[in-house]
Amino acid sequence: MNFFKKFSITTQLVINGLLTILIFVSMILLTYSQINNIIIKKNRNYTIEITSNIKQNMTTYYGEIKSMMNNLAYDPMIQNYIMESDPYELYLANKDLTTICNNAITVKQEIIDVVLLSDNGKYFSLRGRSEVAKSLRDTSYTDGKVHVTSLQTLHTPSSYDPIFIQFGMNIYSASSSKNYRQKIGYIAVLVDMKPIFKEINKFSSNTEIKYYLVDKAGGIYSENDPLNINDKPYIFKDVINNKNNIVNGNKVTDINGSKNLVLVYDIPEIESKIISFVPEKELFSEVSEVRKKVIFFLVIANTLLAVLFLLIIRNITQPVKKLVNFMNSVKSGNIRNMKNKVQLEGYSEIHVLSHEFNEMMGEISNLTHRLLETSSKLYEAEIVKEKAELAFLRSQINPHFLYNTFEVIKGIASEENNETIYEMTRALAMIFRYSVNGSNEVLLEEEIKIIQAYVHINKIRFSERIDIFYEFTKETLNVTVLKMILQPIVENAIFHGLEPKMVKGRLWIGSRISEGKVIIWVKDDGMGIDAEQLQKMQLQFKNPSALEQPGTSKKSGIGLCNVNNRIKLTYGNEYGLSISSMPDTGTEVNITIPLRR
Repeated sequence: MNFFKKFSITTQLVINGLLTILIFVSMILLTYSQINNIIIKKNRNYTIEITSNIKQNMTTYYGEIKSMMNNLAYDPMIQNYIMESDPYELYLANKDLTTICNNAITVKQEIIDVVLLSDNGKYFSLRGRSEVAKSLRDTSYTDGKVHVTSLQTLHTPSSYDPIFIQFGMNIYSASSSKNYRQKIGYIAVLVDMKPIFKEINKFSSNTEIKYYLVDKAGGIYSENDPLNINDKPYIFKDVINNKNNIVNGNKVTDINGSKNLVLVYDIPEIESKIISFVPEKELFSEVSEVRKKVIFFLVIANTLLAVLFLLIIRNITQPVKKLVNFMNSVKSGNIRNMKNKVQLEGYSEIHVLSHEFNEMMGEISNLTHRLLETSSKLYEAEIVKEKAELAFLRSQINPHFLYNTFEVIKGIASEENNETIYEMTRALAMIFRYSVNGSNEVLLEEEIKIIQAYVHINKIRFSERIDIFYEFTKETLNVTVLKMILQPIVENAIFHGLEPKMVKGRLWIGSRISEGKVIIWVKDDGMGIDAEQLQKMQLQFKNPSALEQPGTSKKSGIGLCNVNNRIKLTYGNEYGLSISSMPDTGTEVNITIPLRR
C-alpha cells in the first residue's frame, strides 16, 4: 500500500485504465467482429428505404405549394388587385383576397402567412408578415419559377419562435392588356418547418434514426435536436464535404463521443439536404447473445481489477472522510471553524484539494464580511429611495403651486369675465388629474401637454410679460419619461427667474437626442442665481444625500432635487439634472434620461 502512495491518482487510474482497455478490446473484437458488418449492412438498407420515402414526401409537398402559388398568382382577382390603383377598389378587394388565401391554405396548417407584394408599392398579408417577406424578396430569382429561401427564425411575442422557409415567385401579368407578360409583383408563402418535420419523424418513430435538415445556406433544423448537435455546424459541414471516416464502405461520424452511421440525401426542390444519423451503439443494443458473453467476461475482469481498485479507493476515501467531517463541523454553525485549516494526507491531488479548500474557506470568510457591508449600503439606499418617493408624492399636490394658482384666479376674478376663470380652472384640473392618475412613466408628448396647460395659467396671470418658445424635436415626442419632471423646473424658472424681473421675459423649453440619450432643457433670461447658491444646488444634484445636511438651502432647490433624485433612482447615477446660471442673465436646467421609446 505504501508503494502505491508514491503515485498520483492519475497515474494509478492510467495503469488500471490500460489494463481495462486491453481486456475490453480483446473481448469486443472476439464477439463483435463477426456480426458487425451484417448489422451495418441491414441498417443501411433500412435507412435508405425510410429516407427515400421522406424525400418523396418532401418533393410532393413542394409540388403542392408550387401549384397553390401558381393558382394564387394568376387568379384574376389577385391580378386585378396587384395592378389596381383606386383606393376604394383596393379596400373592397382586400376582403376577397383574404377569403381566397384562406381557402387556398385550409388544409395546410403549417403555412404561417401568404404575402402579395406589387411592384408599385402595394402589399397584402394574410397574417401580418409582409415585412418578413419584403426582407427576403431579394433572395429570389428573377424568373417566374418558385424558389425557396434558407431557414429563417420568425420572432413572435409568444415563447414559440417558428423556424420557416419562404417559398417565393415573381408574378407576371396574365391579362390581354399592354402589360401582358410584364413583371407586376411577387408572391411569398411562409411555411413553418416544425409541423412538416413531425410528419418526417413519423417514418422513424419506432427506429433510432435521427434526421436533420440542412438548407442551402448551411442552416440546420430538427424538431428537438435529438443528438444535441445544432450548435456544432462543423459536423454537418464535414458530412456534406465527405470529411468522415469510411468503415466498411460507410460514412462514420463521431458525435458527442459516439460513432454514427451517416447518409446524405439531396432535396433539389427546396435546395436542401436530409442527413440521417444512426448511433452504432443502438445497432447492437438487441444483440442479446453477444451481451451474455460480454457480461461473462466482465465478471472475470472485474474480479481481477477489484483488488487494485480497493487499494486506490482506500487511499482516496480516508482523506475525503476527514474533509467531510470538517465540512460538517462548519455546517453545524460554528463560524470560528471557518478560520481553521484542514490538513489532509494522501495523493498529490489530495494535497491540492486541501490547499484549495482552505483558500476557499478564507474567501468565504471575507465574502461574509463584504455581504454585511453591502447589505448595510443597500438598506441605506432603500431609505433614500423611499424619501425621494415620499417627496414626489408631496410634490404632486404642491401647496406653493396651489397658493399661486388660486391667487391668480382671485385677482382675475375681480378684473376679467367668467371665460378667463373657466380657462384657468380647466387647465388646473387637467394638471391635477394628470399628476395623481395613471402610470409613473408617460410619453414626453403627454408631459408637454401638461406643461402647456401650466404655462397657459401663468400667461393669463402675467399677461404679455412672458414669451414661451417650444423647441421639441419630433423624434423625442414618443420617448418615455417620468411623470411630472418638467413642471417643478418650469415653475422654478417662472417664479424665481422671470417674475422678479418686472420686465418682459422669455422662456425656452425643448428636447433633443444626443449619443443615445434624451436631453430636455428649460431656459430663461430671468434674474439668474448667485454663485454661492448655484454651487450648493450643483452639489445637491451630484450628491443627493447633501439635501439632508444641516445648513443646506432648501428654499428654491427642493423641487429640482426631488426630480433629480427620482431620475437617478430610476435610471442610474449617470442620469439626472444639471444647472448653469449667471446673475441678471438667466438660468438653464438640463434633464438627461435614457432613450426609451
